[in-house]
Amino acid sequence: LLSGCCVFRRSAMGVRGLQGFVARVCPDACKTVDLRELAEKHRTDHPESPPVIVVDAMSCVRRWYTPESWVCGGQWREYLAILEDFINAFMAAGIKLVFYFDGVVEEKKREEWIKRRMKNTEEIATLFRFIKTHRKQPGREMFVLPSALPTFTRFALKSLGQKTVCTLQEADFEVAAYGLQHNCIGILGQDSDYLIYNTCPYFSIENLHLDRLVTVMYSREVLCRVLGISLTHLPLFACLLGNDVVPESLLEGFWHKCLTTSPHRNNSYNRRTNILLSVANYISKIPCSYSSLKHLEEMLPLGSDKSLLYKGVNSYLLPGQQSPWIPPNVINYQMPSLQQQSALCQDKEIFQVTLFSLFLKSQVGQIMGSSSCIGQQLGPEMYFPLFLAGKPLIYCLSALLIGTVHRKCNILVELVLIDNDPVTACSFHLLSSQVCRYRNSSEMVNLVLTSGPVTHSERVCDSCVDGRTRIVQLAQHMQGMQSRETLVPAHHMARVLENLLLAKEQHIHSENYSVFNILSNGEIECSNSLEDDYDKEIPGQALIYRPARQHIYSILLESGKGKGGAYPLVKEWFVYFGNPLKEPELIQPVQPSVSGGTPNLKTLWLAKGPDVEKQRFSTFLACFHLQDEMEELQALEAPVAGFCCLLAYLMMQVSSLSLEDLNAFLALILCLKGKSAAQLTSLQLAQVDSRAVHLGAVLIRGLTTLLLANSACGSPFRMDDLMPWAVFDGKLFQKKYQQAHQVCSVEELLEGNVS
Repeated sequence: LLSGCCVFRRSAMGVRGLQGFVARVCPDACKTVDLRELAEKHRTDHPESPPVIVVDAMSCVRRWYTPESWVCGGQWREYLAILEDFINAFMAAGIKLVFYFDGVVEEKKREEWIKRRMKNTEEIATLFRFIKTHRKQPGREMFVLPSALPTFTRFALKSLGQKTVCTLQEADFEVAAYGLQHNCIGILGQDSDYLIYNTCPYFSIENLHLDRLVTVMYSREVLCRVLGISLTHLPLFACLLGNDVVPESLLEGFWHKCLTTSPHRNNSYNRRTNILLSVANYISKIPCSYSSLKHLEEMLPLGSDKSLLYKGVNSYLLPGQQSPWIPPNVINYQMPSLQQQSALCQDKEIFQVTLFSLFLKSQVGQIMGSSSCIGQQLGPEMYFPLFLAGKPLIYCLSALLIGTVHRKCNILVELVLIDNDPVTACSFHLLSSQVCRYRNSSEMVNLVLTSGPVTHSERVCDSCVDGRTRIVQLAQHMQGMQSRETLVPAHHMARVLENLLLAKEQHIHSENYSVFNILSNGEIECSNSLEDDYDKEIPGQALIYRPARQHIYSILLESGKGKGGAYPLVKEWFVYFGNPLKEPELIQPVQPSVSGGTPNLKTLWLAKGPDVEKQRFSTFLACFHLQDEMEELQALEAPVAGFCCLLAYLMMQVSSLSLEDLNAFLALILCLKGKSAAQLTSLQLAQVDSRAVHLGAVLIRGLTTLLLANSACGSPFRMDDLMPWAVFDGKLFQKKYQQAHQVCSVEELLEGNVS
């Protein structure tokens, strides 16, 4: 298989080469286990709780999508049945599943994400050349997942009654934390990072035999025994092999040194295997201490950021864990997701946004009594950090909370910048003015402008904690700024925060699509689609749906407008022909034409009554320039109405769409009703048309745009009514497209579904 060909594969799958190393060199670390037996043992040992497996869904979707046809846009009803069978197999064994999905592309992964997108673009071009030449789907060696499969998988599992979690950071950390904190019998996935985290057992999805519930369990202990190291060494081992934090490019010299001094070098192994063995040999001989870590950081060419190893090791520490590589009294800032924290603090209100390394906590008076929440006692005051990135809006929200917190309790609050974004004059003044507005400017607020260990020789510091320097600016820097004008009016801040909190809850529980990413970070991305870049008559789907997205952005960001009524710009990372992805495109929100003006989010999301329901639907339609068609669309069944909205919008936006294309789409929705997954599976195609493949991908991406609009407008549709299994089937669309373009009779095209 082309391992990089999966268009929607995760940006990273752990430490390169480690999974294969375990299979080849440490076969004893790969133990075949019966999940039924493990579940029964768990019930015996823990009768108070059911056996649970936490599933890294993003590393499983490739395994789950087994329908024979994949190039035509997706066999969605067949796929839904496969997911149901998967769930039922575990339910029959009394095993509960919890599914985790990546909810964000972290900034540190963006460069790798772009590289993969450009590679996928080349692979898709090769795929279309094959289809045009042979007029058929290629073999599995060119397999790519259908467009938006992870997105719709999340909603599919939710519709099947499963607990699904959309994360606020990379999923592997939250999966590992959930597995540890909830005493799960294991993690199901295919990511070697689960060999590094000190968490519950790690099961292989690739080796799962669903009929018998037998798979391979990878043993960290056996791996360590073969390598001659301990579990404590694993995070440093991963960092010195290269991971998401420490780039491999910085480690070549170190690897060479290890290879030349290692007694374990074996000419029968490939270079990567020898590197793994020699790095393990090297770290096995150094003391497990922070000073050893510092020595390595000084030895490696880490450039301007000498704390990379520290950050890398810390990234593998789950909540409550400590490491000898990290000073014992440095607080572990890695935080679990909201639902994990809620399990620890059932009666506390916690607001955490780890999407961009931010978390805020409110109602601190309640939190103070909990030892399970981050916080430590400093003399008579309670200390807790507020983490944030260099985003002015977030500074505003943080400042608002600072005022509330300090008025309620005697708390020293610290704002901790934990990424490398510069604090611009604009954002610093904005923060300063808001702090002064809500608090007495003579009170001290610490702004910690660096993170990680900083030595005395690098900066002059005002305070240190066991060698970790914190550059502190005191409240005196803010004096005199009370009159400075803010970019986000203060009276809007509470409304923005309320919207953000609700969007976050919906995001985590898979109840909306991309709304939280836009509200919190002003950013959205879309991966590759099966589009023919050489078909110049059909624009890229990213461009087709941009006008609709601009209207949706304006609805979401109405309360965030600045001076003069200007909307904040939205950063788009969308893949389409001609976009080099060097930087995000800055997109201006555009207000839709809504009678009486655009309702605010509080009305759209929370208000009740028939008038509000009508307002939600009209606002939704306005995003697609269809507000005048409301009466006709309301008369249709909901899935058909949503499909017709999309189809009408496409006909307006894509001038090259023909009457035959329109007939093919209409025949699809009319003939799909009543067809079972088995009937659609048995459908055979004589050939595959490349233009129909392209149009199928455009339609599927249109459904995600409907989801975004529906989420923004307070769900005038049930999400289930906008799912592809309700309105689309790839093979059926291919058949109808070919029939329509061959000018067959209406009766044949509609299969008797004349209505």
